[in-house]
Amino acid sequence: MSKTQQTYMYSSFLLMFIIHDALVGVGLPGYQRIVFGIVGHDAWIAVLIAGIVTQLVVWLMIRTLAKFPNKDLYEIHLLVYGKSLGNVLNLIYIVYFLFATIIVMRNYIEMIQVWLFPNAPQWVLSLLITSIVFYGVNGGIRTIVGACFAFVTLTVWLIFLLYFPLRYADWTGVLPLLETDLKHLSKGVLSMSFTMTGFEILYFIYPYARDKSKVQRYSQIGLMSVTLVYTTVMFVSIVFFSGGELLKTDWATFTMLKIIKFPFLERFEYIGVSLWLLVIVPNLLMYSWAATKGLKRTFLWKQKYWLYLFMGVACIACSFIDSRIQINQINDFFAKWAVYIVYVYPVFLFGIVHIYFWRQKKKSQTEVNE
Repeated sequence: MSKTQQTYMYSSFLLMFIIHDALVGVGLPGYQRIVFGIVGHDAWIAVLIAGIVTQLVVWLMIRTLAKFPNKDLYEIHLLVYGKSLGNVLNLIYIVYFLFATIIVMRNYIEMIQVWLFPNAPQWVLSLLITSIVFYGVNGGIRTIVGACFAFVTLTVWLIFLLYFPLRYADWTGVLPLLETDLKHLSKGVLSMSFTMTGFEILYFIYPYARDKSKVQRYSQIGLMSVTLVYTTVMFVSIVFFSGGELLKTDWATFTMLKIIKFPFLERFEYIGVSLWLLVIVPNLLMYSWAATKGLKRTFLWKQKYWLYLFMGVACIACSFIDSRIQINQINDFFAKWAVYIVYVYPVFLFGIVHIYFWRQKKKSQTEVNE
């Protein structure tokens, strides 16, 4: 490991916060309508299964990375596939991170326009958010990890607000249990792909973890906390809304906050939408950092210069996505391909890496025998 890489090392304990922040993003305010539309009142079970599947995939990812303790996915691709195919796969991940950055940013901008400032120009909001992200990424991986820790600490109390809608819960909304057939349950699990993406950042931050033997433990704890959050929010949504209401509510999580009223604050959901910036900024920081790091490795140009270009493209792209229909189309497209990149490919890579080491071992044995 180089001295430069040692400078940016962080404690493995912080992976709990990194993984939590990576998975909790723009999907949480409105995933209920999508999953409920497929699975019905068993939607919380589909969310729970999606969380368990994600934990299995992360287990495979870390087992793969453990064979290359000081290398990220970009370097693993070049080593396992060779320079040509490896660079192609690296570019696919870079484009994926660009799309993820645009989608996260545009979805949050829509929340701001719907809930807070309907007449705010998209380009102004895009520019403000990209400026924050540029500043954070320019600070390096330790700044990003620090932001994840700080922002989770500042927003974790929001989960306790679910107490208010639970006071009006209709517990018969979740009955009868396991009524949905396996086909629809599987589709419900797949529909969580957009919401549960983010853990793939492990492929790029793993080399900077100080104690590699504890990465698996803390990553799984972070994932369990996210699974608990998503399952709880879905369960509360089902018992709070009627089925028809939930199917017509785009942002069910924020809508539930509308019932919270204090003498000094009439619209508490405004606080929730505003604080959500602290939730999505770490997503944007990690995606932008991983993408520009890959561009630097591939094209041998300073990461800082790529960051200017990357943020510029993201800002301009957000300004051209105007309607809710376009946002839904892009979200659906991203969710479809995210399944392959985030869930299927790690399983494939796990097998390829084992074959690679088997061939290396066989080759070394042949050389010894000769």
